[in-house]
Amino acid sequence: MAHPDSKAERTWRRLAKGELSWETLRLRSRILDRIRAYFRASGFLEVDPPIAVLYPNIDPNVYPVSLSDAHGRVSQRFLHTSPELSMKKLLAAGSGNLFSLGKVFRDREGSPLHHPEFTMLEWYRVGESAEAVMEDVEALTRTLALEIHGREEIRRGGAIIPLGGKWARWELSDAFDALLGVSMGDEGSLRAALSRKGLRPGTAERWEDLFFRSCVDVIEPALRERGAIFLTGFPSALAAMARRRKGNEEICERFEGVLCGVELVNGYEELTDPVEQEERLRQLAARHKHQTGIVLPIDPDFLDALRMGLPFCSGAALGVDRLAMLLLDKETIEDVAIR
Repeated sequence: MAHPDSKAERTWRRLAKGELSWETLRLRSRILDRIRAYFRASGFLEVDPPIAVLYPNIDPNVYPVSLSDAHGRVSQRFLHTSPELSMKKLLAAGSGNLFSLGKVFRDREGSPLHHPEFTMLEWYRVGESAEAVMEDVEALTRTLALEIHGREEIRRGGAIIPLGGKWARWELSDAFDALLGVSMGDEGSLRAALSRKGLRPGTAERWEDLFFRSCVDVIEPALRERGAIFLTGFPSALAAMARRRKGNEEICERFEGVLCGVELVNGYEELTDPVEQEERLRQLAARHKHQTGIVLPIDPDFLDALRMGLPFCSGAALGVDRLAMLLLDKETIEDVAIR
């Protein structure tokens, strides 16, 4: 009988057959060691947040894995999709800079770049802006490339991508204007622009659907030739835990780091206002229920932590499997992870 998850058998079988090199796993181990060394040398505290939680992160596009009780009934515990809520409680309690390196879980995932279980690096800098966290991404990727290849660059599809300097920054609004010729916040213009490109948006698709289709089908493909780049300035409506930009509350201080066309890291300046955060979470929970029929509870402890005082801080979450894939010039995350 075939294993219910054939990928669970794949790594050891590929190793046994010589289809996957042990050196790949040794290099992955060095990557994990070097990540920890980078943050410890910078004075960060490593924390090990709980994996099974009562209150998951709420995101209409992310599905948490629920656990069952001893009788097989769905319980009120979930495998965390991110350690964000747990880490922000520690920040409110006075932790200072901290990082976590471990497994997270997301249901309904599966592609060359997605898996229900993957390794995430998440870190927070207290008192610093998103720019400081982007600089961490630059320094970390540069350090890892030097560790693995002896040079501050990676090779992808025959191309050499230098990592020795700063990554390019591209405001998302400018990207929409350059590639679609429209404002990213205008539903009608987005619909017309996608139609002109032959993408044929459905009549039921609303602004959020059109925005994501634009990113996936137009923006992201255009980034494949741009090497290392940060997209900055995302719509506030799609970043419920990010701080709004001063002078333009329709935009938040969120960024995505893209390397060789692969979305690698997502970060932002954190929202610290407990009233605004609760309202935005309630809106997200309502959207999640509307889209999935699933009711996700809001974490009252997280709101209490915000009321106690979350310091001004910025953080990011980075997909370690994707980073290892890029550093080792592999085709999928399955080539660098044990399944």
